Amino acid sequence: MKTLVLILAGGTGEELSVLTRHRAKTAVPFGGRYRVIDFCLSNCVHSGLHEIAVLAQYSPKSLIDHIGMGKPWDLDRKTGGGYILQPTHNGEAATWYLGTADALFQNIDLIKNSKADTILVLSGDQIYVMDYRPLLGYHLEKGRAVTLAIKEVQASQRSRFGMVRRSRDGRITAFREKPAASTFRFASLGIYVFRRDFLIDALGPGKTNIVFDVVMPLLKCGDVAGYAFEGYWEDIGSIQSYYRSSLQLLRNRLLITDPDWPIFTKGNELPPARCADGSRVSDSIVADGCVVKGEVTGSILFPGVTVEKDAVVRDSIVFSYSRIGRGARVTRAILDKFVEIGGAATVGGGGRGRAAAPGARGAKRPQDETGGVAVLGRGARVSRGAGVRGGTLVEPHSRIGSRR
Repeated sequence: MKTLVLILAGGTGEELSVLTRHRAKTAVPFGGRYRVIDFCLSNCVHSGLHEIAVLAQYSPKSLIDHIGMGKPWDLDRKTGGGYILQPTHNGEAATWYLGTADALFQNIDLIKNSKADTILVLSGDQIYVMDYRPLLGYHLEKGRAVTLAIKEVQASQRSRFGMVRRSRDGRITAFREKPAASTFRFASLGIYVFRRDFLIDALGPGKTNIVFDVVMPLLKCGDVAGYAFEGYWEDIGSIQSYYRSSLQLLRNRLLITDPDWPIFTKGNELPPARCADGSRVSDSIVADGCVVKGEVTGSILFPGVTVEKDAVVRDSIVFSYSRIGRGARVTRAILDKFVEIGGAATVGGGGRGRAAAPGARGAKRPQDETGGVAVLGRGARVSRGAGVRGGTLVEPHSRIGSRR
């Protein structure tokens, strides 16, 4: 059975707020050295799938720079391999993807020209490790037009997902999109296997959403199967879920350290990390090129981060080339690339000193959106002695506090 993989990577990522002002959601850094899309790309390669198209749209530059020719994933091949597709042009302007089904329809020639029997459609903004071969085998065994990957979730989490009801013979008989409450036990993971001939016929003008326009019409005739996945899976659908799944790596390191299933990514040329005399690092991930002179606890530092003497970083995620000044405190925060935290400044953890006021200098405090985590966009600056309270969002390149 030959399979063509289509990875949906065109979303705006509005849920991740300041972290996606300059990049696609699928290109958001994760786990100290990876990008979110690395997980489904690595899953494909380990599953023996090498014909992969990434359907990009919003702010694709960082995604294109990261994937390149696909060499880290062994996708730089003469036949098959990986490639990035963007919306087509009609001679005047781009015909933007209007939804997930429309993204497939705009690339229907790729599907028609493929020699694949099945089309595997993935969401590029999920963190999980999955061997797709059992899923594809299940699809072939059941003989349905579509197979959904599903996962049992707790009742308290069901409002986050599209919930499905599965019969004893494995058919999906009902679908509810993000219900306030549900007796259905299984969530749809946004992972679909289509019979190629069915998908070609099902797509068309005016059809925008895979679930509502392609999958749901099949429920009454019983042509949708559900494959239950029992492994770890997390949708990076909010600041809270991104923060939670990132720090879960400190307890579930096998997700990125399994020697039989490594997560591939674009490398860097930085030297090894250095912990200076008197520094303290515990329960943390510290990437290449980092220099730690202070204290780092329960945190993730991406390549090239500097933590100066007497600075403290706790329960935080710090992207590449950011600098934490001497005596600064960073607690329950996410700092994007090239962020500068001045000496004796405070970020997160309630704040002290001159706290950033909502709406001032690019800062606002949507507490419910962040779950109390302070999030600073790319290139933001916090002056010496200034403070940014927990739950504050700081726009890229903003300045918090007066210069001294």
